[in-house]
Amino acid sequence: MASSPGDPFAYPKASGDMPPNYQSLSFNQPTNPPHQEQPRTHPGSDFKGMAPIPPVPPGMELLVQMNQILIQQKYFTTQRGKTYEILNTMGQRIFLGMQDFRCCFPKLDMKIMDNSNKEIMHLLQPCKCTCTYEAEVHAPLGTIIGYVTQNWNAYVTSLSISNASKETVLLIVGPSFRTNIFGDVNFEVKSTDEMHTVGKISRDNERFVVQFPLDLDVNIKAVLIGSAIILDYMVESARSAVLSRANN
Repeated sequence: MASSPGDPFAYPKASGDMPPNYQSLSFNQPTNPPHQEQPRTHPGSDFKGMAPIPPVPPGMELLVQMNQILIQQKYFTTQRGKTYEILNTMGQRIFLGMQDFRCCFPKLDMKIMDNSNKEIMHLLQPCKCTCTYEAEVHAPLGTIIGYVTQNWNAYVTSLSISNASKETVLLIVGPSFRTNIFGDVNFEVKSTDEMHTVGKISRDNERFVVQFPLDLDVNIKAVLIGSAIILDYMVESARSAVLSRANN
């Protein structure tokens, strides 16, 4: 497929062509940009009143220095489901997402691995008899770092981003899938009162571009990455429903 002008995968981004520097709300992260060296976490540290820095899940250290992630589907098979490549702004793969596609198991079961094939994150939507769409984000599997929950609204698409304590920290708001499921679309990442836009998730030519503040809690960055994959599943479900009705 030919690259279009401005395609983030066509050429490495120059320093003058970086994603917007979204200002974060308070997520207990340092206000200064992180050092280039791999960060070392010190759980419980409190230097003269500074809030403790949330621990970085193993394998997520790269996200500390990132404010934009690109996600594209690599391939799909009926036996294994979808596989996603998660890339940096240079188009280099940093993670790989692989769906575990089995009958009578969780609705969404996807492991995210680093380039050494070590699992560092897991998206899981358990099969529950409920109308609520809620997915868990684990890092690693068995340790929940956040949740993505769909807020039912007939006119817009709305997702809540919650931390491990199920406290809503961000909202994702965009157009309803009833009106826009076959084209490109933008979703805004907002504060819980919807007064501030702190990031964006764009669906462009079957790819997702996820933008967030540089100093956002790494756990919440990971949950936002998971939310983009969940949005892709929601789009595919809406498309399938429309095509099914058209063929009947």
